Amino acid sequence: MESISSSESKKLVDGPASQSAGPSAINADTKKQKLCVWQQQQIAGLVAEPFRWVAMLCRELNATFVVGVVLVYGLSNGFAGSFFRVVSDYYWKDVQKAQPSAVQLFMGLYYVPWVLKPVWGVLTDVVPVRGYRRRPYFIVAVSSAGGLPAVAALVCLVGMTAAVAIADVTIDACIARNSIEKPSLAPDMQSLSGFVSSLGALVGYSTSGIFVHKLGAQGALGIMAIPALLLILLGFVIFELKTNQVWDKMGEAIKGMGKTITHPAVWKPSLYMYLSLALSISTHEGQFYWYTDKTAGPAFSQ
Repeated sequence: MESISSSESKKLVDGPASQSAGPSAINADTKKQKLCVWQQQQIAGLVAEPFRWVAMLCRELNATFVVGVVLVYGLSNGFAGSFFRVVSDYYWKDVQKAQPSAVQLFMGLYYVPWVLKPVWGVLTDVVPVRGYRRRPYFIVAVSSAGGLPAVAALVCLVGMTAAVAIADVTIDACIARNSIEKPSLAPDMQSLSGFVSSLGALVGYSTSGIFVHKLGAQGALGIMAIPALLLILLGFVIFELKTNQVWDKMGEAIKGMGKTITHPAVWKPSLYMYLSLALSISTHEGQFYWYTDKTAGPAFSQ
């Protein structure tokens, strides 16, 4: 019988083990690839989920309504509101050479259109224009800002805030109507409104300084025309059913609003909030003039 060498005997012993190691390595690689594919699918699903959510809202609520929420809350309230707050301060300081005390008074006048929001709300509810309750008020909102004399800077800026306030209450009415018709989607509409408003404000505050630096305070205010033009477009395209009722239930609406305001659960916290805001001391304009001063302050605007 022939003798077997040591190398051949080692191959005979290790042969089955080495053969079994091959499929194990292949299975490990396959599992690793499947895990990578699964992780990629999960990441893609997370990225695509917001788009699917928005598509669901467009399908259930109408795409023009979703576009309206984005334009009003995201562009008009969020971006334009924060952009206007920064640029208008530089406009009064550098262009009009106004004193901080006067600018503080002007800022109080900016809020007058917002105080009148209940009036705008009643109008959009009970006074349809050419058969529509919401669409014309988007156009009226912008007309109030664009048709004022250009020389009256304060009146023009108050007109801008009036445009934002009227558009805001109009889209609020659309959200309230859809919340009544489809209550299950009410939280989604609030989430969409809050998200686009916060995102717009972040973009507005982030870019306002760049535009002031590149275009100047007066030139940067021209950017405010973009939200106005888009609101005009929204007034023509947003979906709304036409009604033949004119001045519908005006008396009932006024009585209902009066009854709501006189309820203790409403007027007491409202009075508290009003007094807390009205009696609080604000030094915002003085601080702004100080930290943008070239000599006395840190000159942050330089």
